[in-house]
Amino acid sequence: MRVSTKDKVAARAARFEKWSEQEQDSVQAAGRAYSEKLISDICHEKIGLADPSIQPILKKLYNLYLVTVLQENISFFLTNNLITRKGAASLRDDFDTLVKEIAPESLVLADGFGITEEMLSAPIARDWELYNSYDNAGR
Repeated sequence: MRVSTKDKVAARAARFEKWSEQEQDSVQAAGRAYSEKLISDICHEKIGLADPSIQPILKKLYNLYLVTVLQENISFFLTNNLITRKGAASLRDDFDTLVKEIAPESLVLADGFGITEEMLSAPIARDWELYNSYDNAGR
């Protein structure tokens, strides 16, 4: 028995409806998770190939990325028992520690990643300690 063109079109429309309307959140979450894993895999590989003298700071940046991904998706990890409550609670401290360790190297990192002076033109981009030493009205 042959399927009519009309039935094929209807089947395609039903799949599209399911994909684009009913499952959009799941599709986007899957795409984001795949992207995060791909980024992680490539970073891990490239850090291993980098000059040994810069591997420590690259590892810190990589760990900061991983902690950020965990923080952004903490409800998923907790509800699926992929992280403990204690582990989840320590993420903020891990994040803060990594930022404090990376901050002194931020301008060197910006140069190394090819971030131009124009990109750093925001007032806070240079001397962030001076910028935060006075009331800047939340700017």
